[in-house]
Order: sequence, then structure tokens, then C-alpha cells
Amino acid sequence: MNSWCSVIIPTLNEERHLPDTLRRLPLEEVEVVISDGGSSDNTRQIARSFGAIVVVSPPGRARQLNTGARAASGQWFYFLHADTTPPQNLSLHLRAAAQIGLPARFAVRFDREDENRWLALFGRMSKYDVSVFRFGDQSLFLSREQFQSSGGYREDHELMEGHELARRIEKSAGGFRVMNGAVTTSSRRYLRYGVVFTQLVFVLIVALYYSGIPQRRLVEIYKWAFS
Repeated sequence: MNSWCSVIIPTLNEERHLPDTLRRLPLEEVEVVISDGGSSDNTRQIARSFGAIVVVSPPGRARQLNTGARAASGQWFYFLHADTTPPQNLSLHLRAAAQIGLPARFAVRFDREDENRWLALFGRMSKYDVSVFRFGDQSLFLSREQFQSSGGYREDHELMEGHELARRIEKSAGGFRVMNGAVTTSSRRYLRYGVVFTQLVFVLIVALYYSGIPQRRLVEIYKWAFS
């Protein structure tokens, strides 16, 4: 399949969430590449049942995203998380962004944000260019050329790989577009560990990352908070 746009999704045991995400994609218009990091459930079978290309990658989101990009044939790439569903009329949003030529992302809404006002606030803040409210779940749309010239995701990053790439892409492209609409992502971690606590951990990780703290320390904080 040779499509104008390739949707690239990293997975690891996502059989619960992946079907909903794939159902929201315009499968007749885009190529879907699932980059699987070694799932032991039915993730790969589900992906193939939707007609997706499945490639196997060493685990790690950055490695999986780069592996998926190498397997993709589209001239535009749309990177999406397995537990994040795109808005309706996704193809129209992406084609409009492609006409402008800038890399683009959506705002975020959380699937259960009506249960917590803080979640709703964090989602609204994702419309703005504020690092601590720039979620990896916002997805990323950019051209093949922009992605390849950037060098792709840094595979030495276990955390902040999306922030790091978006920052480089924004500088090289001369800006970023926030598309109309919002992707809907899972609030499972927020509700399990506490909404404010979870966001404070992410704020701390962002601040330490930009202060030059090495990845291994950031991962230790992440595992301490969410183990």
C-alpha cells in the first residue's frame, strides 16, 4: 500500500485500547503501521485484522517509532499512541495541516475528564505552547522530509522523546500548528495515582530534563512515582 499519509503507532500489550483507536482512523485513506515492542497478548493479531502493517521492534517508544517510520511509505507521518483516539474527520484535519506545511499536533482531552476538574484544565492547557502541558499523547504530524532531516526520535531517551523531537522540529520548520479538535487519551494513570500528583511528577521531570539531568535519573523518578 502506498498512501499519502502513514499513521505510526507503537504498541506493547495494547489489545484493550488498540481496537478503539484503529476504528477511528480513515483506514481507506491512510497506511497504518504498528511497531510492536514484543507484545504477549493479541495486539499484533488485532492490528492485522484491521489491515495494518505490523513490524517488530526492540522495546522502547523512541526505537519503535523510528522502526515504524522506516517501514512507512507515506510522504506524511502521523505518530499516535495506541490508547489515544483521534478526532472525527481526521483526514480533513491532516490534509489541512499538510497544505500549510508546518508540523502539527492536536490538543488533548482526557476520556474521563468530567470526573475531575483538574483533568479538564490540563486538557485545555494543551492548546497552548507550554512545555509542562505539552503531552506526548497530543500526537505528531509532519512530513517524511521533516522527520528524516531531523534524525528522528532519539533512541537514548526513555522519557521526553516526544518533547525533544518536537522542540527540534519546531526550530527547523519555523513553527508548529495546533490543529482544531482534540485527541482523546486515557486518564488511567492520572486517576490511579492522583491527578495533581501525576501532573506534578510530569512537571518535575520536564524541569529536570531541561536542566540537563540525565535520562537514568528521570527514569528512576518516573518508576518511583508510578511503580
